[in-house]
Amino acid sequence: MLVIEAEAKAMLARRGIATPQPSRIYTGHEPVDPPATAVAVKAQTLSGKRAQAGLIELTSGDKAAAAVARVHDAMVRLGQTPVVLVEAQADIDAEYYLAWRIDDLQHKYVMMFSIAGGSDIEERGDTIQQYFHSPLQNLQPYHLAPTLAACGVPSGNIGAVARFAVSLFEAYRDEDAVLLEINPLVVTKKGRVMAVDAKLILDDNAEKRHLDWTKLISASLQAQEESALEKTAAEAGLTFVELDGPVAVYSAGAGMGMCLLDMLADAGMPAANFSDASGGSSKETFARVGQVVFELAKQPKVKAIVIFFVLSATSLKSVVDGILHLIDTAPPPKPLVVGLIAAGAAERELTLKDAQALIRGRGFKCVADLADAVDAVRGFVTGKE
Repeated sequence: MLVIEAEAKAMLARRGIATPQPSRIYTGHEPVDPPATAVAVKAQTLSGKRAQAGLIELTSGDKAAAAVARVHDAMVRLGQTPVVLVEAQADIDAEYYLAWRIDDLQHKYVMMFSIAGGSDIEERGDTIQQYFHSPLQNLQPYHLAPTLAACGVPSGNIGAVARFAVSLFEAYRDEDAVLLEINPLVVTKKGRVMAVDAKLILDDNAEKRHLDWTKLISASLQAQEESALEKTAAEAGLTFVELDGPVAVYSAGAGMGMCLLDMLADAGMPAANFSDASGGSSKETFARVGQVVFELAKQPKVKAIVIFFVLSATSLKSVVDGILHLIDTAPPPKPLVVGLIAAGAAERELTLKDAQALIRGRGFKCVADLADAVDAVRGFVTGKE
């Protein structure tokens, strides 16, 4: 779940991490008291680039009420639920970029840091350095100091920034976050380190450990942005995200699915969705996910469907039974390509050759390589098949 800035910073503040104060959220046209200090008026959205869209204003005193009204009305015009944050401006001396994420390949936490914080950090990616931290080791500020120094942080700021980064890491870990990004991380003229903005993405799989998540404004905003198919899938406990491309995708394993999405995008055929079902899912689960994918495929933008599974120990027969059950009960509305890769243990009940024969017997292409699947889909998308 993507969390709006105000709620992300409220979480940080509860942990003693410095954020601009005072702050207040406005969700309607309630009266705005003139602030005692200069303030930033910020639209609270689940998307970025707010400054470029005119959704952030800097103001003070009696002008604050008008700024809140303008940002509120701009959000309404954009079709967004108006939620506006008003907070004190920071007395900025330096702006940095700091984020924590997980590296799936190395199974480590990663701190990303740049001395060039602020807007358009994506265009200054060459300034970002990374520190990899083992989850088996307690993180201490001195672990981070060499990376901060290498990035060009002045020696007088290194200690304070390192201590802030450790506190941020603890919040990231304990809140079950996927990403916690502070941009800009500000050092004030008095040497205080502060999170002026925050991007927080929480791991939906940990929701049962955080019963308060459903009460967040962010959860309500995210629900409002879900498509009808996403809501249908969520109600059934399924993983499904609707995208804008011409290829409907159904795969097992999130990593496999993302790999397939990347290959389709590289081939100029972005996916129409991301969906996922584990290899050990029942035929009924296969059918439910598949029905949602096939319903999406009825849209004019979708030109083809690809189902791809890579199996190591999960029975190939159970997966093929699920696929056949799906296409027999809900015939695909667009051309379908099926991809299967199976290790020896997966073929204990059905060989890959026989599995391909069963699917081809239904009149559908069945391949055993990701590149072949992309090539087959290309023929349907371009109309050359």
